[in-house]
Amino acid sequence: MANCPKCGYKLRLIDVKAECPKCGVNLIYYNQQERLALDADKAEEEHINFQPKIDRVKFAFVGTKLSILRLIMLFVPIGMLFLPLARIKVDMPFNSFDKNISVLNLAMDVIAEFKFDILNIAPTAAMICYFVSILGVLLAAVFGILNIPFVSVSCSPKGFKRNVALSSCGIAFTIVSIISFFVFNAQLSDKFGAMYSGSLGIGSILVIIGFVAIIIVNVLIKKQNIPVKYTDLSEYVERIARRKEEIAQMEAEAEKARKAYLERQAAETANK
Repeated sequence: MANCPKCGYKLRLIDVKAECPKCGVNLIYYNQQERLALDADKAEEEHINFQPKIDRVKFAFVGTKLSILRLIMLFVPIGMLFLPLARIKVDMPFNSFDKNISVLNLAMDVIAEFKFDILNIAPTAAMICYFVSILGVLLAAVFGILNIPFVSVSCSPKGFKRNVALSSCGIAFTIVSIISFFVFNAQLSDKFGAMYSGSLGIGSILVIIGFVAIIIVNVLIKKQNIPVKYTDLSEYVERIARRKEEIAQMEAEAEKARKAYLERQAAETANK
């Protein structure tokens, strides 16, 4: 059985009342207010631990004018992927088309247009370069999208390096895509002559410029080194400290009462 939380009396099976038979304290509502206050303190402690994270996220998005500019710039490379990245023109007896390639039609639409014609008889190296070019653009889009959620942790110790690395990967994959397209384009031009022509679109260059602009803004924010504006939580910290002292004192008094009860019980047993 349990002990009385106030005097330490060991409760028996016959002690069915809500009050302690020894000291008369209500066992159900004893220290209820203190227990509620303790729950409130735990909630405040969680708030104290979580609030700095909220402050860092808020500062990363709108802490300075450059932070706001960076947030806008994050969407530039993604938007540029929807512009013409390249142009392919095919002039064959039974299949002719002139198509601008963007991220919307890069894979499925373009392949569907001439997969049974040029691609089927194109050199293997050209085919590999074509699919590498597609993969490069898609990976650049992935890193462009990843820039958006990861900006929320820009104020972390590795935030600056992470931001630069993501944009650098976007630049690298875009360059790989451009180089692969040039190789693909050159090989098909050599084989098919006037029946095929391809050229790089303005979108590919603007994607790289967009990623470079993000890196520049991140560097400028790093150089500013403006400290994060944290919410003042000193009131909560002092209140919790006082409550901990009060609880420690109450627990010490309860432990003292339990020891006194046990000593009395031992003395009564010895006298018998």
